[in-house]
Amino acid sequence: MILKRFVRLCFAAFMMVDFVTCKTTVENTVSSSQYLTKITVTDKEVCYVNGMDNKHYRPIPHDSDFYYYPDLPAISPVLPVPFEWGTENFYSNSGGYITDNVYCEPFTPWILQLSISTPGKGDTKSGSSQYKVWYRTSSDNGNHFTPLKQVITRDGSCLNPIKGVEIGRNGFNVDATRPIIRASNGEIMVPIGLIPWDEEKQKIFLPEPGAYLFQDAGVLIGRWFPDGSDVAWEFGEWARIDHHKSTRGLSEPTVVQINDQGRFAMVCRGSNLARLELPCYAWVSFSDDFCRTWSDPVPFTYRNGESFFVTTAHSSLFRSRVNGKVYWIGNLTKSNPQASFPRYPLVIGEVNLSPFGLIRESVVEIDTRHSLDGELLQLSNFRILENKNNAEIIIVLTRREGIRTAEHPSWYRIKLK
Repeated sequence: MILKRFVRLCFAAFMMVDFVTCKTTVENTVSSSQYLTKITVTDKEVCYVNGMDNKHYRPIPHDSDFYYYPDLPAISPVLPVPFEWGTENFYSNSGGYITDNVYCEPFTPWILQLSISTPGKGDTKSGSSQYKVWYRTSSDNGNHFTPLKQVITRDGSCLNPIKGVEIGRNGFNVDATRPIIRASNGEIMVPIGLIPWDEEKQKIFLPEPGAYLFQDAGVLIGRWFPDGSDVAWEFGEWARIDHHKSTRGLSEPTVVQINDQGRFAMVCRGSNLARLELPCYAWVSFSDDFCRTWSDPVPFTYRNGESFFVTTAHSSLFRSRVNGKVYWIGNLTKSNPQASFPRYPLVIGEVNLSPFGLIRESVVEIDTRHSLDGELLQLSNFRILENKNNAEIIIVLTRREGIRTAEHPSWYRIKLK
């Protein structure tokens, strides 16, 4: 047990502050392709939806250096809640990915884990009206956790937990597809999405008929109690985009800190659903006050300002804890997508922080459609394992074609330098 705790504390020491460990990188971003270190896919295992070539499948590597948090006790899928219906269904992850709604505070044994719940089956189109976000904390490296508590900001209540939300009317949620990060001021930044309410029409806000839904994006801000026993929550403002630019608004945000004065970038999913003549981009908004307020969104582009198309699918920004560089992973396409299609190829590239943009010369294709894949292939909803000693990651996803899914996940081992 002593050895186990020592290993965990050493691992916590590795989980350096997301911003501080790479201050040099922020202030001295690459300016020429000659200084780039090539990103390389060094190994992979592809599992097809149709089952072809799957009999010799190799499972995801079990190297413990890749796992963010080992052996957390599971959250029960059904738990009692302090509402009149008594119990709800809970959704959480425990696989050790940096994109599993778990945050480990550096140099401490403190862990924060988030979960969402609903009385029935999750229904995004209805506005996620009963979605609630919960959290629990551990002060002993995950050996024991506090009971789950509802995330409620200091100005909120159980029925109005955060600005813009009323339980039973509309909701907000966290997605287990993007990292939770630590800011240079010690705050915990959790990207979240809102399905806004239309006060005038008294229904879910949907400015573009036929666009399925519309979302705003923002960041839930947490701060540890001095003894690590709990987390206090606050929130600033939601970012919104004109529906004539993105018909489904801003969703699935992912954030990165740019400088120690509190400047952040937030990249969000966009869409041209119901308006296919519109360019389908990912959109970026900036904050200069530690994620409290946000600028008007603009297209996420290459660092020279040249635009590129991004499918309506989630993407992720993450900063390597080994080399300090920032990377973006997503579905970058050569031609304007038809909303959610095609969801391939999947690429990774390095991000220049000032000016903010993807470095074209660094972009590498992780995977794309093969001859054994159908036309509706989706290479999305990926998760990320990060090696704590080497600048190396493993991206894991399950191939989809419509409602059909592959038997096993596909995975890609990627060297970042």
